Amino acid sequence: MTDTEQALLETYKLHTELTERVAALRESLNKLYSGMVTGIVAASALMHRLLPNADAVWVFAVLGMIVGLSWMFSFHSVTGRLSAKHDVLLELEGKLPFKFLEKENHIFSKSGFWRRKYSGMIMPSTFFVLSGAWLTFSVIHDHCSP
Repeated sequence: MTDTEQALLETYKLHTELTERVAALRESLNKLYSGMVTGIVAASALMHRLLPNADAVWVFAVLGMIVGLSWMFSFHSVTGRLSAKHDVLLELEGKLPFKFLEKENHIFSKSGFWRRKYSGMIMPSTFFVLSGAWLTFSVIHDHCSP
């Protein structure tokens, strides 16, 4: 193996490791946001239990919408970075004898599984929509209650 081929292989290995770190970051962000969602729901339930007639419940709905939106943006950003890294790896791989990612992508595409960039948006989008519905219900309920 020539020095150029060795350097290319080492660059590929390094970039692959960095890609794995970004994927791990995306999962860590999901855990962080899931924890925030759990906290919002728990705090709301506790407030409803302790102060059933409190008018400030809408604050949790607004907070839920903010968290859901932030979660969507964060997920989209990290997924975009992973996509860029994947494209760079494919370019590097074009100079190597075996096209691992190209082959893996072909097999995965035939499997019918959803890509993480789509399936990962289900929870933040759902929480955002539910928080919006919760806010709407809270506002309507507060204005229609005697």
